Formats: sequence, structure tokens, C-alpha cells
Amino acid sequence: MAELVLTAGDGHVAQLAHESDASRAIVEMIWNALDAEAWNVSVRIERDDLLGAIVAVHVEDDGHGISRDEVEVGFGRIGDSWKARSTRSKNNLRGLHGSLGQGRLRAFALGTRVRWQSRSKDSAQKMYEITIDGHRNKRNVFRWDSIPLSDSSPGTILSAFNEEQRSLGALEADSSLPTLRSHFAPILLDNPELRITYDGTSLDPTQEIVDDTMLTVPVSTDSVQHGDLKLRIIEWREGKHRAIYYGSDDQHFVHEEVGSDVESQFPFSAYITWPDLSGQAGYLSLGELAPEPINEMWRTAREAIRKHFATRRRHRRREQVEHWKEAGVYPYKEAPKSETERAERAVFDVVSGALSTHIPNRNKAARLTLALLRDAIRHEPEKLTTVLHEVASLDAEDLDIFTRLLGETTLPAIIKSANIVASRNKFLLALNHLLFDPEDSRAVGERDHLHRILEGELWIFGEGYNMMNSEKGLTQVLRTHLKLSGLPDRDVAPVKRWNGKTGRVDLHLAAQAQEHDRIRHLIVELKAPDTKIGRKELDQVEDYANVLTSDSQFNSATAQWDLILVGTQLDKVATNRIHNEGDELGEFWGPKQAPGGPRVTAFVRRWRDVLC
Repeated sequence: MAELVLTAGDGHVAQLAHESDASRAIVEMIWNALDAEAWNVSVRIERDDLLGAIVAVHVEDDGHGISRDEVEVGFGRIGDSWKARSTRSKNNLRGLHGSLGQGRLRAFALGTRVRWQSRSKDSAQKMYEITIDGHRNKRNVFRWDSIPLSDSSPGTILSAFNEEQRSLGALEADSSLPTLRSHFAPILLDNPELRITYDGTSLDPTQEIVDDTMLTVPVSTDSVQHGDLKLRIIEWREGKHRAIYYGSDDQHFVHEEVGSDVESQFPFSAYITWPDLSGQAGYLSLGELAPEPINEMWRTAREAIRKHFATRRRHRRREQVEHWKEAGVYPYKEAPKSETERAERAVFDVVSGALSTHIPNRNKAARLTLALLRDAIRHEPEKLTTVLHEVASLDAEDLDIFTRLLGETTLPAIIKSANIVASRNKFLLALNHLLFDPEDSRAVGERDHLHRILEGELWIFGEGYNMMNSEKGLTQVLRTHLKLSGLPDRDVAPVKRWNGKTGRVDLHLAAQAQEHDRIRHLIVELKAPDTKIGRKELDQVEDYANVLTSDSQFNSATAQWDLILVGTQLDKVATNRIHNEGDELGEFWGPKQAPGGPRVTAFVRRWRDVLC
């Protein structure tokens, strides 16, 4: 057999393979089939007869296959895919999903040994069967062979064999079907003849859809129009899947984010199409901090989703009340005869609608629960006295706002949010006092006070971070990064600065984003209120930044590191180091990202800017 060696080290291939994310590997394998213009894609899970454990995964399609002319480019190189130079599939059938030439490496997340068997025609229109083998022990080496075929239909079978018996429980249908159905819903709905089957179950989304809404929403900043975004919201019949997808066309969505912070009750998938997003999707991970007009598009889309579900929630509450009436469990039998009764009925409908998910389904139990709620409102208001008193005392404008809020979320969620806001306001007032009070700020230290206070209030630096280290060495920072990358975090070499010394960071926050497997890191270096930030403090942070760019263990093209030095005062040297005068972010160090390396940027901020 001929042998092809990737022009990349085994460790780099392992990083691109993301071997801890089997679910995403399935998504990539299906997209590879669709990019090959397949109309039928089948994912078959092979299980052990005795224990039922997953021992192999097979992905079969009827696409045009892998041509023997393409093997060297497709499997002998990382990147430089022909897809990067085209937006359409070979026969102009579909828009392309992949472009980086890395998706095939995801197969190593499904098994120790992988094999592609593909039937396709070469440039001379002769049919061949291509066999390509790879193994996790030597990921950067693929062996391949080809034999001529007299007659056969094209297609490809990928087989991944789980010889190491790793846990692939994430691939079980109950876990995977909602995600896969959501991910491929647009292309399946727009192409009724396309069939995708997973573990014997069709991904046909039509049977699981409760509501499918198309919206057109204008995007504008400061009276400047930036075109319209197309928003498609699919509400699912059941499950907990809530996701938002972004793309420049209506079938290929390159950025995905969790949608539960936008809508926490309805299971849904929202698909945002905006032509200006082409080539700029990477900014979406920044959310509000993305450059204009990306940030405005992001805000506009999320607000449109909230408004949509506010309307759906109001309709559902009205439908619920009508259902109670038809079932004979609604506690009011006659029309209201006075303004007092009409007001009581209105309050009851709002409160019972908000609590509808907690009302029993059985008629007898529902009738009793609703009657008790009516009596509590009518005869024992002390049981609801705080809420009802406050509602009754609202003026017309505030009552309208409160009603609108109940249309958008639940009463418990409003109370919880208000409590969070109140607690955070108190914290900000206390922190502001500690930092800027002429007397008390002198006694505030970095480790004894600021570290301990901020460890429990990380929202100051961003809501999206899900891992945190406090006062840990650079080697521990590396381990956190490797863990998020799905790579082994044991037996790493100690990380040291240019002078051979180790370093300790004050706060290290990290998160794994959904889009392009990007990993975001935030390192915060805190300085006590009586420390004026100057050359010494800036050089300390720059040392850390140089470690991230020079130590090969941190190499990752999908990693983004932001280092923020925070203090109350900056001297003239620090102010002059800021790249753009008046820049609120305070960037003072940010070299061009090296090929295969992380993107690293360093900022210096005043506490007053952080707290604003």
C-alpha cells in the first residue's frame, strides 16, 4: 500500500481531531457526506452483543465519493482544502459547509482505527474503490490503496472502530437525536428528498415541530441601515434543546450558541441568516463586544427571539385558560358583574397562567388547585400579600411593563433576576468603596482582599466563563487549556517565563465556545488601590503574554487569550503604552497571530472603567 504522511505532527492532528467530542464528530461526518452531494446518509451504531457498548460507528452515503485524484490533497495535507476556494459543491448542487480541510480528522473521536471505503470516478471517468486507513497511535499517517471497478455506483462508507473501548455514551440516540435534528433541520426542511438516518431513526424534523416561524428583521446602527436578517424559529414538541445558529445563507450555519439565556421554557432552534456575516462569524463569540454592525445584528436577533416567545407565551396562557374552561375546571362559572370581580379575574388569569406548568393535568386535581388559588386571591390575600399588594399599587405604565414581563417570562424568574440585580448593585457599591475611599482603600491588599472578594463575583469580567483558577501557576493554566481542548493534561512540561522563573496569575477564567470549537481565556492581574500601574506592572503581564505565544504547549489556532491588568491609577508610561489614545479597552500588546498559534491580546484597565 502507498503511504501518505500528513505535513503535521501527531499532537497537532490530535488537537484538530477533538477526540473528546464524539457528538460533533458525527455532525462533521454527515456534513462531509452532504458536501459530497449525497441524498441518503445513514449513521449506524454497532454495539457489543453482551454489554451493549458501542464498538463501532459507520457513516454511509451515496455521494460522489473520494476520487483517487484527491486522496493526496485530501489526506496528505492539513488545510488547503479545495473547499476553501469554492462556495458550491462539485456539481453546483449545494453550498459547501466545510472549508478548512480538517473535518475528516474528527473521525478519530469515534474510534481508535478509522477506514474510508469510497467508490468514485477519477478525472478519466474510470471507477475505482479507494481504501484509506488511519490509526490513533499515529494520527498523521494514512495508508491508502485503490482498485479498479468495472461497474458500481458511487458512495462512501466511513467506519470507526472503538478498539480502546472508550465511552461513547454521548452517541446514544436519546442524547444525540435532538441536537442532530436541530442542526440539520434547515437543509432537511428545504430538501424533502434528502434522507438522514441515525441509529435506525430518521432525522425528519417535521414530526417534532410545533411551530415554524419566518421573520424578517431590519438591522441598523445610528440610523444607518445594514440590511435585513432572516430569522427562522422552530419550536420543538419536547426536549430541552435550545440553540441559536448564525450563517450567511439559510442552510449553512457556522456559529452556534446556547439559547437558554434568551428563552428558558420553550425548546427551540433559531436560525439567523445575514449576508454581511460572511467571513465575520468569528466575532459573534464576543456578543455585545463585537464590532459594529455585528454586535447590533447579534442584539437585534436575540431581541426578536425574545419578542417571538413573549407572544407565544401569551397565546399559550390564553389557550390554557380556554382549555380549563372547556374541561370544566376553571373556578369562575359566570361573567364578572363588577369592576372588582373583573380585576380579580384578570389577576387570577395572569397568576394561574404563570403557574400553569405547576397545575396538575388531571381534572380533579386541577379543579382543586385552581379553586384554592382563586380563594387565596379573594379571601386570603395575606398568602399572596406582598406580590398582590405591589401589583395593585403599580401605576398604569408600570402595570403594563409588569404584564409584559409576565408575557416574556415567569414570575419566579422575575423575582430571581431582581434579586441578582439587587445583590450585584450592593456588591458594586461595596467594591467601589474599598477601591476609592481615601481611608479604607489603603488597607486593601491584592491577595488578602481583592482575590477573595472577586472569586465569587466573576460576572464583573463576563458571564460566559465556566472555569476559574485563582492564584495558580502558568502550568495549571496550561492544564486548564488542554482540558478544554480535549487533550491530555497530565505529564505536561513546567511552564516558565523568559528568565526561567515560574509565574502565578491572579485570576484565570476560561470557557469553551460552541462556534468553531473556539476556546476563550481571560487572565486578570489585580493591583491594590495604592499601586499605580507603570512599566513594571505592564512588563509582568507582557511576560505572561510572551509565554502564551512562545511555549508550543499553548499552540492552538482556535484559542483566544485576553490578559487584563486592573488597577485604580495609571502613570504616564502606562498611558502612553495604550495603542490607540482614548481606547476604552486599553489594549497595549497584541501581536499578529502566528500560524497555528493562539491569538493573545493584553489590556490595561482602570477599575472605574470596569465598574461602569
